[in-house]
Amino acid sequence: MQVNLEFHSNYNRFFNQGKQALHRLQQHFAVVPLKRQQSTNELINKLEAAINLAEPVAVQMNFGFDQENIADFYGVLSQTLDGRLLLEDADTKQLHQLMPALVRNISFTK
Repeated sequence: MQVNLEFHSNYNRFFNQGKQALHRLQQHFAVVPLKRQQSTNELINKLEAAINLAEPVAVQMNFGFDQENIADFYGVLSQTLDGRLLLEDADTKQLHQLMPALVRNISFTK
């Protein structure tokens, strides 16, 4: 009895691509639980403290005004001369620009 090996390799490749696509979808639509929503005054005070201390902070921020797609960041906050807030991610070393109106929570523990 002969087995068509080409069919099996195509089937495995198709199955693996499907698994990878499903995994990417799960990551894309993963729900990040929102920590306690902080008041504006509390957020302003913590932003100032985080910039002045230059220590890593955990930040939760929305991706847009019309959605509740929340992202977690952890890193050192800084401010540019023109007033933009930048966070250097401690894990990936990428720079993220934060929008103060979209920041939901700031904490000094990860």
